[in-house]
Amino acid sequence: MHTAAVVRNPAEFPTRRFSGLQWSPIGSSLARPSETPMPDATALVYQGGQVVRCQQKSWTGVSANITEVRCDECVRVDFRSEWTRLSVMLEEVGGRVEIRPKPWRGQSTSRTASRPLSLIPAGWGAHGKARGVRFIRHLMLQFDGAALTRMLEDEVDLSDAFTPRLMFSHPGIMHLAHLFAEECASGEPKSQLYGDTLSIALVLALSRLNTSKNQSNKRGQLAPWQIRRVTEYFAAHLAEDVQLQTVCDLVKLSRSYFSRAFKTSTGLAPHQWLLQARIGKAKQLLLESDLPLAQIAVDIGFADQAHFTRTFGRVAGQSPRVWQRTRCAGLAGLQNARFGVTGILAPSSAHP
Repeated sequence: MHTAAVVRNPAEFPTRRFSGLQWSPIGSSLARPSETPMPDATALVYQGGQVVRCQQKSWTGVSANITEVRCDECVRVDFRSEWTRLSVMLEEVGGRVEIRPKPWRGQSTSRTASRPLSLIPAGWGAHGKARGVRFIRHLMLQFDGAALTRMLEDEVDLSDAFTPRLMFSHPGIMHLAHLFAEECASGEPKSQLYGDTLSIALVLALSRLNTSKNQSNKRGQLAPWQIRRVTEYFAAHLAEDVQLQTVCDLVKLSRSYFSRAFKTSTGLAPHQWLLQARIGKAKQLLLESDLPLAQIAVDIGFADQAHFTRTFGRVAGQSPRVWQRTRCAGLAGLQNARFGVTGILAPSSAHP
């Protein structure tokens, strides 16, 4: 299921004023001279968080930046830039970052389905906020419209590809984002050909989001109150063997209709949603506690430690302990660098 906040119809206007800012659908980069190189994707400022690792690579027309952040109770991010960007939340532990198209006001809204993608045009005033999130692995892809236009030879209308779209999901684009992330995080020299191929595939996928077959269709979805009731029940009963009939009774639907409607609404089958919730809770416990793996396994509903370890590795791509070490190692190094022999906190640029 592909859901998003689509801000405008690109066929109506070449440019449009939104929230007091003038933006171009292909970003201010198209107005730049062709010889002006695009800077690497600059790291964002995560208010309420500590950046523990940052990796970056650039190719023709696209620059990628992966940032890992340990977060406090509340984290805020300002996404404004002179370049068009695609924000991808690769990993969110303990909560989710919600992105809105104006300075933050009011309370966060609860999101029951993962919508990790946001296409943010140049100069656009998008802001992100999350409560309760403990760790973020964030990929930012930054686009140079002029370079992409030359590479694509006008085969793609960038006004379609770069239509602003906040908090949406798309399996194909997420797959490409993970490939970018793997290439960016690898210690190997970058492959220009591979990166340019990924860039073209990504722009093509973005340009197809506005076709009629990819428009959001609410037929066959659960009502918001039904999604909320079911997912809240799942979250409260992670350690139990939840029965499908039990959750169907909560929303008064047949098992067959509920299963189809739940997947249409969230992008995941009920058992997949519950598994993702269990792994997410495990990640939170690995970051915040020193519980043994056997105890974590029992607390989140696995038969034993071996079952938990196998499943975690399949979902996260690493064993629980390796995942824990890699997420905590950067923070430990940062803390050691900031403390002297006497334990006095040294000045840090991470928090001005």
